[in-house]
Amino acid sequence: MEYTADQWVQWLQEDLEAGAWKVITEARESGTAGIFDSAGGMRTDLIGEIALTVGPANVIFEAPTKAAQVWFIKQFGVSVNLGNIPPDEVIPLATLRYGLRGDTLKEVLLGDRAGTPAP
Repeated sequence: MEYTADQWVQWLQEDLEAGAWKVITEARESGTAGIFDSAGGMRTDLIGEIALTVGPANVIFEAPTKAAQVWFIKQFGVSVNLGNIPPDEVIPLATLRYGLRGDTLKEVLLGDRAGTPAP
């Protein structure tokens, strides 16, 4: 069952109001539940609503796949809180955060200017 963005936001805010330091968005190891659809696609509208309303600093986004990790880093920056990282992908994730891989090289080196055309 896929829950609506309003339901997600309500539950996450309730947890924060109850004293949670961070809240976690579910994805499972397979990336086929929660913030992902059953086919493994990211529910970007849901994630955007959570980030807008709850704030990415308050959320740990489960990102079990490299594609999801890259997407979150590009959307929310290298300090985005990511969870459900397979143990053998911890070092590759660090290289994404430091811009040592082509997926995030431009965003890390250029920061806010990454989308700006070269002069």
